[in-house]
Amino acid sequence: MVTEADKACEALIIRTIKQNFPDHEIVSEESGKTGGDGSGKSEYKWIIDPIDGTTNFAHKHPIFGISIAIIRNGKPIIGVVEVPALGETFWAQEGKGAFVNETPIQVSSTNELRDALMATGFPYDRNGPRFKKNMEMTAALYKPSHGVRRMGAASIDLCFVAAGRYDAFWEYDLKTWDVAAGKIILEEAGGTVTNMDGSSLDPKKEAILATNGRLHSKMLSEIARLGGDKI
Repeated sequence: MVTEADKACEALIIRTIKQNFPDHEIVSEESGKTGGDGSGKSEYKWIIDPIDGTTNFAHKHPIFGISIAIIRNGKPIIGVVEVPALGETFWAQEGKGAFVNETPIQVSSTNELRDALMATGFPYDRNGPRFKKNMEMTAALYKPSHGVRRMGAASIDLCFVAAGRYDAFWEYDLKTWDVAAGKIILEEAGGTVTNMDGSSLDPKKEAILATNGRLHSKMLSEIARLGGDKI
């Protein structure tokens, strides 16, 4: 789903970046790659999701946001996720910590799955194997935990883990623009982000696990037990 607001928001963000940083490369959900000299070798790259949670936005559901990350020589250095309906801006800079508005945030201290509130999301393809597998995993992980939530905006899910509102989050079929900003915000808040098999996050695998760090190995074990790391 793409709304006129997606396109207008993206156009405004891209125009502003180009006006101020004409040599920077831009990767955005709706427009793909733009900016820079076209070589793909720019020192700086902006990763943009103009509206994450478009379905929510179209239904006037308040959980949607704008996600922007800055990558320098392949390494995330700044992430911002704006959640207008909540009046909250989550942001982080490499080595400087993570914040919501001006307040520092950090992950929860939850150590056990039975005490954890978790979140997930589902692919648009409701007939694919990953949709079916995640339905099974959600049911299985719901039982030993405090519950599993589904908000429909991955960038905000990652920020909620960073702020200690969730203890863990997993999802399939996410793209770079879905996770780039949230990843640095969560890591600066003390959390851990990997692929579902425990390897370093590679958006091409489109299978993310994000936790407060304390639960990461336990979540990896549960996902492997359920076969989620092989899908």
